[in-house]
Amino acid sequence: MTDATGVPTAERGLDWDTYRVNANVDGSAILFLSRDGVLHAYDHLLQPLLVARLPDLPEYRACAERLGIPDESLRNHVRCVAIYSDHTRYLVTLVDEAWCLSTSRGDVLWGLRFPTSDGWAPVTRSADRVGPSSEVMHALAILGVTLPVTPQDITHAYRSRALERHPDRNPGDSSAVQRMQELNTTMALLAGTDVSALTVSQIERVTMYEDLTRRQTIAGPSGVELTINITVGPLHAADWIYAATFGEDGRVYLASYSGRVVEVSLEGSPVRGYDIGAVPRHVADTSHHFYLLTDTRLYVLKGDQLVALLDVFKQGQLIVADAGLGLLDQKSFT
Repeated sequence: MTDATGVPTAERGLDWDTYRVNANVDGSAILFLSRDGVLHAYDHLLQPLLVARLPDLPEYRACAERLGIPDESLRNHVRCVAIYSDHTRYLVTLVDEAWCLSTSRGDVLWGLRFPTSDGWAPVTRSADRVGPSSEVMHALAILGVTLPVTPQDITHAYRSRALERHPDRNPGDSSAVQRMQELNTTMALLAGTDVSALTVSQIERVTMYEDLTRRQTIAGPSGVELTINITVGPLHAADWIYAATFGEDGRVYLASYSGRVVEVSLEGSPVRGYDIGAVPRHVADTSHHFYLLTDTRLYVLKGDQLVALLDVFKQGQLIVADAGLGLLDQKSFT
């Protein structure tokens, strides 16, 4: 650690590597994430403030299970870490989730999740229902399928019968709701998928797992239209948080891959949002200005007003101070 003139003020050997890093805006603390998920923070004299293992957090385990992230890929999905200037709390993001945690107690103070990327919509959610073999055989009989059977067979059979039984298709049939509930229970047992909340239009594109679907129609020659369905898991349709930091005066900033930027209060309540339409590489906030860096632009805001716009080219690290700013890439500093 050096002072502003380059004179060394502290030196320390670290017990873990430094795969992710964030120094808070006033230079009073720095937080690292190691490749195997150890968070370690230090003050301006490099005295330890925090040691925590990210994989041990229940919030991390739940998010990793939701998105199918193996432990060995942790470092590829945690893009941002940050520590507040008073050292009482720190911030971690995993794909589309952000958590603010207490430095002393280690508990989560609040958490936020970004909405799914535009153009994608949830289709089904998983179900925990299980049953004995007799119930499974009865469920197969309700769908009209027999062993051996594939997941695709179950999906097709459910779709066909759901379109016939759905209350939206049978407005005058008082038994339609009960018959549809029976069918949904059958699907939950056989496929582990809860489809009870699906509308008719969603049933037409139901999938076996908690996937997300996008449909695109392409006009071909002679009036022929080709419809393409793309099915991906939640991980690929999530709007990843690409930049996050604590600002001065208790502000928190989260910026996603789609270009959405949200200012959050220290208590976790969204305050305002921006949409820059480009991937944010870095965000920073001082008492005077808020900075948003993309691959081609640096936006400088004061409150709700854009006060400066600079052309840049892949200068991925932004260093700010009250008197000015610096842009750092691999081979130059401006």
